[in-house]
Amino acid sequence: MKELLKFNREEYRENARVIVESKEIAEKTAEEIFEDGFKNIFFVGVGGSLAPMMSIVDMAKQFTTMPIFIEQANELLYRGNKNLNEKSLVITLSKSGDTKETVAIAEYCNSKNIRVVCFTKSEDSPLAKNSKYYIPMKHANGVEYEYIVLYWFFFKILNLKGDFEDYEEFGNQLKNLPKDLERVKEAFEEKADIIAKNTYDSDYMIWIGGNEMWGETYLFSMCILEEMQWFKTKSVRSSEFFHGTLELVDETSTVFLIKGSGKTRVLDERVEKFCKERAGKFVVIDPDEYALTEIDEKYRWMVSPLMVSTMLVDRLGFYFEKYSHHNLDYRRYYRQFDY
Repeated sequence: MKELLKFNREEYRENARVIVESKEIAEKTAEEIFEDGFKNIFFVGVGGSLAPMMSIVDMAKQFTTMPIFIEQANELLYRGNKNLNEKSLVITLSKSGDTKETVAIAEYCNSKNIRVVCFTKSEDSPLAKNSKYYIPMKHANGVEYEYIVLYWFFFKILNLKGDFEDYEEFGNQLKNLPKDLERVKEAFEEKADIIAKNTYDSDYMIWIGGNEMWGETYLFSMCILEEMQWFKTKSVRSSEFFHGTLELVDETSTVFLIKGSGKTRVLDERVEKFCKERAGKFVVIDPDEYALTEIDEKYRWMVSPLMVSTMLVDRLGFYFEKYSHHNLDYRRYYRQFDY
């Protein structure tokens, strides 16, 4: 068993154990909410918390006709949305439970008798205190665990609505998915080192991904590389790449493509064909290259964002830190003072 850079294997496995404790809570909450009834669902957050929501909302389009919206918390607070009312269900996520924008929208919804379900670590946090429903995030770290708890809640709702008959199988298999994700980390480790070593000093990076992978593309390029590494990046959807960003690609470019496993993979392949012939440095991150043994292959497209998250946020990010010598925990502005 190989040693991985800045990876606490025991802690990761403990996270996998304790996260299962949230499954029953998430499912019972889904049942209670479904019994009460609702007209539409709003996923609301900011920054990295939006990433798994983006993936879920994109997947939902293939499962249900239920009206589902995704909103940046501050935009929703100031601009509003005519679809948001007492018959709505608002889903929020904040690990800390004190993200100002997310707490503010929960307070607003609470004042308007709009139900809020929050995913956060502490029941005593400002977010939890302003939400009707609290689903604990008991893991110490790992975006993939945030996905899993959200999946247990949201896809249970779809199951109750009759839109996802396979939920019981899928939900149970998710309990063992971290075993696969740990193996994915190991398989990607050497590649992560090579990628970071060859690209960390790029003047500018283009990150491309789409559909169920867009959330991870957004998260890694902005929340990790821009915020934590101060790299200059541009993130663009595969479907939009040929409507502007392609003109920036030449022999001096560093381009990354995150390929999806779903129906729009063909759009990623179109980008791949173009960039591998023109970009100076072109890197493809493809979850289909990695085996899954704990979950049925038919669910691969649904868990591929988790695979990519564990590869990028938990592996490649640390290798960028290694070569850039810029501590991932160091911030110039974020949470340093009021602004």
